[in-house]
Amino acid sequence: MGQRWLSSVSLDALIVNFAGYTEAEIQRWLHLRAIEWSGFPGYISQIVAPILFIFYPWWQVLLAVVVVGLPWCVIRYWFVLPELSDKICLLVVWFKWPVCIGSAIYLFFHQQPLPGVVALVWPLFAGLLTLPGKVGIIELQFAKSIGYVPPDAEI
Repeated sequence: MGQRWLSSVSLDALIVNFAGYTEAEIQRWLHLRAIEWSGFPGYISQIVAPILFIFYPWWQVLLAVVVVGLPWCVIRYWFVLPELSDKICLLVVWFKWPVCIGSAIYLFFHQQPLPGVVALVWPLFAGLLTLPGKVGIIELQFAKSIGYVPPDAEI
């Protein structure tokens, strides 16, 4: 796997441990985290937006996710945190459907059927709210961050 290059600011508690992973598993992990990172505002909104629908009009939440996604299109290539991506991935995967269904039920009981339906289907469409990115570049940045490839590697 190569030598591990870590920045002095890394916290040992957050470092992703790849002991026992095969090359294919590490490459799959890098690719999937890069896809999520590319559309991070839309990805994280899967667990945040349905809750916000309870407090704010659904169209304002939708607009906020799109507006946050615009500067993210530039930031996502220079600011990569594989540790954060790894931890957030678990939260989103575990809680997106319970949060969406719970928010939808709450909204339906409070006579807000349109926001309830939007909350219910939000995970299906949240990924479409951020402009597509160059996943290969982000994947390479992640690989450099975890020490999978040397810091001077290029695509």
